Amino acid sequence: MKQLPDKKKLLELLELAKDFEREARQMSELSTEIAYKWQRRLEARRSAKREVSEVK
Repeated sequence: MKQLPDKKKLLELLELAKDFEREARQMSELSTEIAYKWQRRLEARRSAKREVSEVK
């Protein structure tokens, strides 16, 4: 029967998991910010294009 790792090893694994979660959260937030940035740019372009076509 397999034994669980000792307490020290479990704590190390927990810290690694926390670090990875923190990094994943930061990457998610960064990608969301980039997506919003490009979405606003695209909407501004579409709006400008609409205004130009309405003037003609």
